[in-house]
Order: sequence, then C-alpha cells, then structure tokens
Amino acid sequence: MSLAPVLSARQERIVEILRAMPSITTVDLAVRLGVSGETVRRDLQAMADDGIVQKFHGGVSLHRDVQESPFQLRLRSNVSAKRRLAQQVSALLPDGASIVLDNSSTACFVAEALAERRGLTVATPSLEVARALAQSGDRHTVMLPGGTLRISDMTLAGANALRFATQLHPDYLVVSVASLSARGGCLDFDPFEVEFKQAVCPHAGTVIVVADASKFEAPGLITSLPWQDVQVLVVDRALPDDLARATEGIRIVTAEEAIDG
Repeated sequence: MSLAPVLSARQERIVEILRAMPSITTVDLAVRLGVSGETVRRDLQAMADDGIVQKFHGGVSLHRDVQESPFQLRLRSNVSAKRRLAQQVSALLPDGASIVLDNSSTACFVAEALAERRGLTVATPSLEVARALAQSGDRHTVMLPGGTLRISDMTLAGANALRFATQLHPDYLVVSVASLSARGGCLDFDPFEVEFKQAVCPHAGTVIVVADASKFEAPGLITSLPWQDVQVLVVDRALPDDLARATEGIRIVTAEEAIDG
C-alpha cells in the first residue's frame, strides 16, 4: 500500500460516502457522483491499489486494513485549495473573536492559519483542530466539549457534545460541508455533524461556510444549513450559475479575492 496516498477530489467524495455507509454498489456510487461507471471503476481500482478500498462483486467498501482513518486521508486531499481557503477565512476573523470550528478536515487547515493570530477563543468538538491551535502555545483559549471520543476522526461526539453546542454564542461559526447544493443548501452525511452545526447556528453572530470546488453539487444526504442561515461563503472558484442564483444575498469570497475585512 502507498504510504501517503493522495486523493483526487472525486476520490475524496468516495471516502466521504463510504464513511457514511459500510459498502455501496458501483452503480449506486456512479449515480451519487454523477459520472459514468467506467470513471468510478478507474477511481476504485486506483484506490484499491493503494489499499484504501476493497472491491467485491458489484461493489466496494473501505479496506479493513487501512492504516490511516478516512479523516487522515481527507487531510491529504485538495491540500493547496484548503490552505488557500484557510488563509481567506483567517483574514475575515479579527483578533479577540470567539469562534466555533467544526470537525472537518478544512477546519484543521483553518486552525493552522489561525494559530499565529492572537486572543481568539475557539470552541470545537475536534481534537485535531484543538491540536493545531495548541501549536501557538497560550495565544488562544481552546474549549472542548465532553462526550465520547470517535476514533475515526478524533471527534468528541454524543449528547454531551451537543448540549455543549447549544450553550455557545460565538461571534463566528466556521464550518465546512460535504456539498453545496442549489436545491438543498449545505449538505452533510453524518447526523452528529449536522446536529452540532444546527445547535450552534441560531446563536452565532456570523455563519461562514468554507468549501472548495469539489463540493459544488457533490453528493450529500442531510441539510445541515439552509442558505438563509449562511452569511458568508468562502470558495476557491466562481460558483456555477445555479449555485450563484441560490446564494444571492450571501457574501461570496473567493480564494483570489482581496479581502478588505
């Protein structure tokens, strides 16, 4: 197996889907991704060669012997885009702000970008995000909920974590999502992640959604945030027409845009 497999955007989506379900048929996967069966089979063969997935007749699942969690694999995908997005987010947030970051791989890059800022109070259910912020020493206050540790992505989940989320009133809620959908809003697969975002959203001063272009109309299962709950959308490319129409009234910031604060 490759020691450091690098996933394409579509392969990251495959990992996201398999993270939400034990297995899926090749036909269903092609439909979810909106590509041909042959395209999916090429992706799956490459991922099987790297030991990320295991194929069976007509379908696929994550490989039982994968040494890295799906989350660690996501940290290796679209790295340059996520770093650009993280720098954009950092430019939007003033020193001294209170912020909630979710448990996404993008949030880890945002935390790295924020580490050298000063005086932030950051709440997150993610130990990986907390670790990235801790690199700055005592510059920031980092808050973690109680809960059950989900080893796959080092997230503190469960009822205690959701109770913690309902008590937060941050200046900014910064999240990534599985999909930006013109029809469905911001979509995710994992019920806990959806509930965490929905618990914080009503009490946040500004909701910022961060997503690279691989999330445009990507597969998703549950609406975590409808468009009317989002104030800022940070992306790395111009939105396609349908998404642009759906997000009218939302401030759109692209990776190339110079932010004036």
